[in-house]
Amino acid sequence: MYCDWASLQEEIQCDRGHQSVLHKFPASVGREVACHVVRHIAQNLSISTAADDPSSLQDEKDVKWTMEVLCFGLGLPLTEHETINNCVKVYVEWLSALLSPKSCVPRPIIEDPNPFAQIILHHLLNLFTPRPDSTSDLVNKQAVLCHRVLRAIESVAKESAILTRDTWEVLLKFLLAANDSLLSPPTEKGTMLFFEFYKRVRLLRLRQLSCNLCRNI
Repeated sequence: MYCDWASLQEEIQCDRGHQSVLHKFPASVGREVACHVVRHIAQNLSISTAADDPSSLQDEKDVKWTMEVLCFGLGLPLTEHETINNCVKVYVEWLSALLSPKSCVPRPIIEDPNPFAQIILHHLLNLFTPRPDSTSDLVNKQAVLCHRVLRAIESVAKESAILTRDTWEVLLKFLLAANDSLLSPPTEKGTMLFFEFYKRVRLLRLRQLSCNLCRNI
């Protein structure tokens, strides 16, 4: 499905950049950590409060630890919609550092946004993983979040003047990997929900953006 980018297939499918350290613990432990921490992060990043409040994450190690939690949160079962939604909100805000950063974005990301954006893109792939056992309502909610992420990425690709070559490449691989995840044959029951999700994230638009990005690399 990659046409001229077929040489990237193995690299994309074997990539482990979307894995969190919390994946090394029992799922119940990761879930509890993610649900509590992500709720606090979302509130502290002023998404639900005053827009001008600065981020409380001032050190790079603090930001990277937080990103491990967000990475895990994006892959939670869809029944944890509030936590997944908060993860998306936080990462969309942080991606604004590539455009016009808001005060709620942590200082290390504002100062050097490209490396952090590359990590964020890896983590966001967890959102695009189909959950075949989910209800139609939850699949619809997942699709809405995927739309939001794609819109944010499209804005960055079109408007950012500071994207490095490395970030362009990660951005393209993100789009190809999302395609690969969504177009892989379902391995469990619930194929109708899978294809429903497939339609709602507009894969044709995603492919179109992928082709446009190729011209920038």
